[in-house]
Amino acid sequence: MEEPEIATVGTKGQVVIPQQIRKELGIRPKTKLAMYSRGGRLVAAKIEAPALGDELKALFREVDKRYKGKKRPAEREILAEIRGYRNEKRAARGA
Repeated sequence: MEEPEIATVGTKGQVVIPQQIRKELGIRPKTKLAMYSRGGRLVAAKIEAPALGDELKALFREVDKRYKGKKRPAEREILAEIRGYRNEKRAARGA
């Protein structure tokens, strides 16, 4: 079993992940982590999310297909499409 790294919780509840672990897991600023409580232990898991640009490009292609030859959708229709698309992606990932 590996020796644990020690981290300290600051006054705002912030924890600094030790450098060796950050390097090993490729954790950089803006990396998203899912936090769980399991059996009295804190578990953090790195979230691998696609780049927003890729998701938006796919969404725009889908919107273009659905509205080809029709008048442009209203802003509320676009927002509804975005919500639906995100919900489909989350369901596909099992989130």
